[in-house]
Amino acid sequence: MEFAIAVLVAAGTNLCILVFLQKRYEPSVYRIVALTYLGTLTLRCLLAVFLWFQQDDMQFTALFWGDSGTYDAFGAAVAEGWKQEGSVTLWSQTLEGRVNSGFIYVVAVVYYIFGHNTLLMQFLNCTIGALTTIAIFEIGLLLYDSRVATRAMLLSAFFPQMVFWSAALYKDAAVMLCIALAILAALQLRQRSGLVWLLIYVAAAGALVWLRFYIFYAIMAASFAGLLSSHRRGPLFGLMSQVALVGSVILLLLYTPTGREIQNRARFLDLQQLQNARSDLAVRANTGFASDADVSTPLGVLSTLPIGVMYLLFAPFPWTVGSVRQVLSLPDVLVWYALMPALIRGLRSAVRHRLSQTLPILVFTTALTLAYGAFLGNAGTAYRQRTQIMMFYFIFIADGLKKRQSQELDEVPATENAGAQLSLTP
Repeated sequence: MEFAIAVLVAAGTNLCILVFLQKRYEPSVYRIVALTYLGTLTLRCLLAVFLWFQQDDMQFTALFWGDSGTYDAFGAAVAEGWKQEGSVTLWSQTLEGRVNSGFIYVVAVVYYIFGHNTLLMQFLNCTIGALTTIAIFEIGLLLYDSRVATRAMLLSAFFPQMVFWSAALYKDAAVMLCIALAILAALQLRQRSGLVWLLIYVAAAGALVWLRFYIFYAIMAASFAGLLSSHRRGPLFGLMSQVALVGSVILLLLYTPTGREIQNRARFLDLQQLQNARSDLAVRANTGFASDADVSTPLGVLSTLPIGVMYLLFAPFPWTVGSVRQVLSLPDVLVWYALMPALIRGLRSAVRHRLSQTLPILVFTTALTLAYGAFLGNAGTAYRQRTQIMMFYFIFIADGLKKRQSQELDEVPATENAGAQLSLTP
């Protein structure tokens, strides 16, 4: 029964999404988007079913289920409390409850409506992950063209690292969708003033406070960086967009529970607390690194950044692979390495020719890279959090691949002409 409900609800939800996409895009574009969406959704759901069948295997869950068990148990407890018209508060006193309450409530809402159905929550997570690829496609269309946008969508849809974190009950899929929607909305507001995009921005940015609160600050930095660049529809529309965006953020901070939550969680940004958390993770975890690093001072943060950024962008390194999880991650890590030249070309082109348009993304990825580089002390966690940056890098990689192909096509006629001239030489 649990399986049937999960399949029916997920099928109905995704049918509605496909209808929406059909209305949004012209037929030729819709065909590509729909096929990609269904392809990545199917892949994620198959993996979800496999994980669901294996969740009773303790050894397997220790390797691949991770935080999913916590979200599942806490979400079920909260939902049960609601049904009994009571409240369950013990979970909120734990570290997971204090830091991850947002996703726990998401799980609780689903379980309250449909009953405790782990597979259904997994399927909905798969849908959230698949929707992120559409948001990346939209961003690619805004900044580049359909060719770059399609490649970026395909990379985010089928890159193994992107697929895995949405197949269980990890909150990463929801975090990435909120990040992508917030950046997309900020970019849209640069082009046109619209209430819909303003509401999307406020909802996505506000949700991040409850999902992974420190990313909210990176989103704010990216948004205000976008406000500094010129508006495509002239200064009047630019002023309107800036006033609306700044005003909505002020209201969000001052007059909503989200603002109070930001104030409550500001204590987690204390350097000494961050040092304690980083040191604990680096020492306890098998994949910890730089356990003796001290980030309790600004100078210590700066000295830790180089190795932290290197681990964030490139871990796990092939020569350090030792566990089953690292062996399984090695193929997509090697592909990621192979894409680095395209990423460098794309970033260089963006800075030289599209700085104004791409500034929000560049600011966000840089801010998050520096933050994670300084305060993550675990290679496994770095590999997991890299997806939040990687999905935007796929846009630059797609542009870099396009430029490489253009260069190769330009070189072919020159080579053929040279050969023809040599053949005519006496």
